[in-house]
Amino acid sequence: MAATRRRTMLRRIAWMMMAVVMITLGSAQAGQRRVVEAIMARVNDRIITVADFKKRLQQDLSQQGRQLDNEQLKRFAHKTFNTMVTEAILMERAKEKKLTVDDADVNKAIAALRKDNHLTDDDAFKKALAQAGLTEAQLRARYRKQMLLQRVTQSEIKPAEITEQEIHDEYEKQKDTHFKTPAKVHLEQVFLPVAEDGKDQDAVQARALGMVSRLENGADMQAEATLAGVKVQDLGEIPVSDLREDIAKAVAKMKPGDVAGPFSTAGGYQIIRLVARKDTGYIPFDKVKEQIRRNISEERFREQSEGLVNRLKKEYLVETHPEMVDEVLEGTIGG
Repeated sequence: MAATRRRTMLRRIAWMMMAVVMITLGSAQAGQRRVVEAIMARVNDRIITVADFKKRLQQDLSQQGRQLDNEQLKRFAHKTFNTMVTEAILMERAKEKKLTVDDADVNKAIAALRKDNHLTDDDAFKKALAQAGLTEAQLRARYRKQMLLQRVTQSEIKPAEITEQEIHDEYEKQKDTHFKTPAKVHLEQVFLPVAEDGKDQDAVQARALGMVSRLENGADMQAEATLAGVKVQDLGEIPVSDLREDIAKAVAKMKPGDVAGPFSTAGGYQIIRLVARKDTGYIPFDKVKEQIRRNISEERFREQSEGLVNRLKKEYLVETHPEMVDEVLEGTIGG
């Protein structure tokens, strides 16, 4: 640890000396000073220049698939910058630990990518790369980097041990917000259509009223539908909250087997029958247990990753200039 602090201090001194030299050189060295000004971040000897940032931002934006407004773009750009700094810190740690990624591993990962995206044809693969603004070499470099970042993180972080009790406690905590099932009703309907010109609307309404009356007195819905030249349609289970207001009010008073209507709707009249009712409930614990386990594991991994990066920031020489992100977006600085 003492050796690490000494190395960090020496780097800081070197950085400060270089800054002093650049300032004292004056206007005669303006071009060289511009190089320093174009550095947005430094992690030990690794630097992120404006050109690096603009290139990465353009690549990441091309994969968004949607247009961002100014505020969204600003947040996205700052997130990209922070990600680049984090990656530089982890890459420095990977270098210290002498971690590498073999070509065979990269080949395997890209082969899986092509298979999953149905890009086994070389021409289709090249077209997809062009649309993403990438060359194959850049894609390989990106995969190699991501795999190396994953390896260095995994080498520093122990897998989270999650107990059954922790999972159950999380289930109880999130039950009402994440695992609640809405009240539903299983409905069937008979739909009596009205002619496009609407001339037979009164007659169809009268037929519908007569059918409802007979059904309420015990007539068979299937037989009534057949006589009317229509079919009984099974609407399945519908959340009560999705029902039309007048239908929801009627359904609230119904028991399984009851009918209601007719309801005027687009193109005709609707008669409904309640098959079954399902009250508000919860998804069973066993069905979501593994999902909760994954969520807890991912959250702990994220927290541990942030802790790792924060620890390394204290060990390394890390200089960042997030204010330059806005300058790049405003076009007041180039790379």
